[in-house]
Amino acid sequence: MDATKDSQPPRKRRPWLRAPKGTLITLAVIAAALLLFQASYLLGTARMVSLADRLRPLEGWKPDGENVSGGIFCTGIDVPCDSMWRQYRTEQPVTPDDVRRLSVAAGLDGKVEGDCQSSPLPANVSSLYTACRASSVLDGYDIEVQVLKHAEKDPERIIQFELSSIKNRR
Repeated sequence: MDATKDSQPPRKRRPWLRAPKGTLITLAVIAAALLLFQASYLLGTARMVSLADRLRPLEGWKPDGENVSGGIFCTGIDVPCDSMWRQYRTEQPVTPDDVRRLSVAAGLDGKVEGDCQSSPLPANVSSLYTACRASSVLDGYDIEVQVLKHAEKDPERIIQFELSSIKNRR
């Protein structure tokens, strides 16, 4: 008979150690999945966001929102994948030359439609309308700069930069 076996006490089981290990493994798997989603979003939208970054707001334009949709896990249910918009507000007058300079600096063709002031709506009608716009195609994206107003005499202007993959055309 082996004397060393008899001299060691029986090994105690510690089931309470299994729970933290399982929890840590579960948390690591969840964190890895979240990092994968975030990385796919950042990599999938990087080119589009870099194009949008070329459209620089003029001094006095205040940021008013942004929406970016893309990445390999994009579903495109509410907003088409590979599309984005940025919005700014200002009470400063915006001219067609301002829109032209901004769009040419971004690499667009600089053609501006509208005078950025007058409304296409009938007299005494107030509604959000496009006062002027510049649009072009750049690196596989439809890009549009719009100046929106609520009424012809309203001093507030909403400036939107919109980008959408040419694959989203209908």
